[in-house]
Amino acid sequence: RSTLEAASRETDIDLGVWHITEDKVRQYLDAVADGSQAYYQHSLVPPLALAAYTLGSLLGKLDLPPGAIHSLQETETLQPVAFGEEIRATARVERPRRRGDLEFTTVSYHLDNSKGQRVQTGKTTVLVTRAA
Repeated sequence: RSTLEAASRETDIDLGVWHITEDKVRQYLDAVADGSQAYYQHSLVPPLALAAYTLGSLLGKLDLPPGAIHSLQETETLQPVAFGEEIRATARVERPRRRGDLEFTTVSYHLDNSKGQRVQTGKTTVLVTRAA
């Protein structure tokens, strides 16, 4: 049984706690070729960097088969995250849905700061081809 199938029976998946430093933000902005100085001027973490960290952590937890396709990403930012904050990430795998030989699996997530305040929520969906 794959980790993805096993995770779909769990309530929550702990993705860990991240200490978001200016250096981590710089690495993210360099990777996406974003030269904007606004994040540095305000010492803020780009919201999509948080979504990328979440997706990266999920990939480490879920055993996706070859050929899996990341098909959808939704994010809602509820409040800004400053450099130096610690963020706790938690995810939940929803029951897969099938259409023909395609299986759609959605994982919802939420990110909380060290004060327990929700800073971001979102969903990511992957498609996997399964034998009918």
